[in-house]
Amino acid sequence: IYNGADDDGSGTTAIVELAEAFASLLPPPRRSLIFVTVSGEERGLWGSAWFASHMPVPAEAVVADLNIDMIGRNWPDTIVAIGRQQSELGPILEEVNAAHPELGMTAIDDLWPEERFYFRSDHYNFARQGIPILFFFNGVHEDYHRPSDEVDKIDFDKASRVARLIFYLGAELANRDARPEWDPEAYRQVVEGAGR
Repeated sequence: IYNGADDDGSGTTAIVELAEAFASLLPPPRRSLIFVTVSGEERGLWGSAWFASHMPVPAEAVVADLNIDMIGRNWPDTIVAIGRQQSELGPILEEVNAAHPELGMTAIDDLWPEERFYFRSDHYNFARQGIPILFFFNGVHEDYHRPSDEVDKIDFDKASRVARLIFYLGAELANRDARPEWDPEAYRQVVEGAGR
């Protein structure tokens, strides 16, 4: 049995907790938020491909996609935020993180570009639609895609702090006037297809 506690029980749990937190937020955010969990990632990003092409709003109306996939393992005070260099989401994340030192969390760039994780998780289908993305990911570990990916190995404190960081980032994005803009070269490569 592959219980997938980190991949992706940790991210799915964070999404449920974030949805509850935003639902109880008063006053509510200025922008609407859509919380989505999908399946079929390992089979070819099936769920996100379907949703990205059948969204309840036009892609142009979506400000950002924050993908949460594996946040409960590895370094206790660090999370990888893939996509930071591609849009203003990177600097916005840095501002939000600096405003919340109580989280003790450091968000870093992709440590494994040769693994092409950017193209292997569900955010990619949203990026291809022109939506700026950040992919929160703690990297793989010895239990990745194995029956040993069990809940007793999850660092709940870390996962909770990462989820709170994403909450603060989501609240900032939902309430700010300006939409995050793409880096023009990243847009050309990802959205227009030059980097595929």
